[in-house]
Amino acid sequence: MYVTLNITATSVRLLSVKGKQVERWGSIPLAPGLVKDGFILQPKAVGAIISTLFKSAKVPKHRVITSLTGLSFTYRILSLPRTKSSLLEEAIQRSARKEIPLPLEELYLSWQAINGKHDELDFFVLGVPRNPIDAVVQTLTEAGIEPYIVELKPLALARAANRGDALIVDLEPDCFDVVLVAGGIPTVIHTITPRGEGANLEDNIRRLTDELSKTVKFYNNSHPQTPLSPKTPLFLTGELATDVTTSKLIQAEIEYPVKSLIPPLEFPSALPVATFAANMGLALKGAPQKAVSNGLHDINLNILSDKFRAGARPASRRRILLPLALIVAIGLLFGLYQLKSQAGAETVRLQTELSTLSQELHETRLALNEANQTTDTINEILADTEALKQEHEYILGKRGELAGNLTLVSGALPSSTYFTSIQIGAGQITVEGETDSSSKVISYAETLEEQLGFSEVRIANISEIETSGVSKISFAIVISK
Repeated sequence: MYVTLNITATSVRLLSVKGKQVERWGSIPLAPGLVKDGFILQPKAVGAIISTLFKSAKVPKHRVITSLTGLSFTYRILSLPRTKSSLLEEAIQRSARKEIPLPLEELYLSWQAINGKHDELDFFVLGVPRNPIDAVVQTLTEAGIEPYIVELKPLALARAANRGDALIVDLEPDCFDVVLVAGGIPTVIHTITPRGEGANLEDNIRRLTDELSKTVKFYNNSHPQTPLSPKTPLFLTGELATDVTTSKLIQAEIEYPVKSLIPPLEFPSALPVATFAANMGLALKGAPQKAVSNGLHDINLNILSDKFRAGARPASRRRILLPLALIVAIGLLFGLYQLKSQAGAETVRLQTELSTLSQELHETRLALNEANQTTDTINEILADTEALKQEHEYILGKRGELAGNLTLVSGALPSSTYFTSIQIGAGQITVEGETDSSSKVISYAETLEEQLGFSEVRIANISEIETSGVSKISFAIVISK
């Protein structure tokens, strides 16, 4: 049996599969502010909710496959000369550093070979920010679940669609994911953030279909010999896809036929497939390979595997001597690092956690004294912990500000311009995107700095891509508060 979790900003969705048969499913709502922009802000609270969902569904907490809606990511398809397996990781890391503008030290990197030629191999290389994944791991731990597999949601949706050529649009209240599968490969994946206040469903659908048309046009111009067929099915998934009005609005604006997604699993007719499509794609990750076919080259990655492959740092002698109480204390401190991202209402909770940490550190000191540990060792531990608290408080303060400014960054986006990825780091936001002219990139950067009051806005990369006479501008902008 496999159990799957899809965590969104509004709910947690659970589905279990035995063999190819869906056995149980269920969901539980999340209060606003627990998860935002693909980041779990309160791992303890969300972990408790997940634990409640497991109890009500009566499913085991082992072999749980997880995805997080709205998670930031960057990806590339890299062609590399064939090399020894022992040298492959180094070759991919070196090539990824050239192609991916973000520091690899801030990402969990995973990859999979997808095509082979005589002397080259193509690799699908995925980079995901470390902080959101660490928050997922902590959330699962709080729920009593040992982290097993975490996957990028758009890849799970491509697997659920099970087509060599397909358009998939996942519609959640705070996030629209667009996946273009061509030649069996998820070739184009990007995320659109719906407009907030003042925008209705029709406005957001119009924006979505405009971006979808541009995505297909960009792909066709880049692949003039194998353009996407007008008969390619368009599958709608997600919470908003259950509304018949949504389907009608999209079909009225797009030429591709909107069809119902039917994953290659056995399931009861009462199951709302559109809502649980990502869960079903996650479940197929553990199914026999023959269950996924129909021309699809399955990109089957575990975001966690690179983290585990890298290995944990050797523990210092001093930390090995610490009793369990100190380990718990440091764990709570890391929990504070995640919780403070929300700021505001979390201040009281933060103070309570810090008070608990101080008490546990005091108890640890007494235990160490009883065990004949020296006073110098205890003082060193306390000094290190205090320094770590101060560093985390500084970083968390910055993250709180960045979360508040993300709406401004999205709202100032020029026409005919869209993001391909958004990375929130300590003290800065890095956005990648595409547009139709370099002047719009410059104007966008000036607006961010002069009108929106960001302290520094730097264009990290701007380049022109020309295919069959059609030019596109790719850019990366680093924004500091």
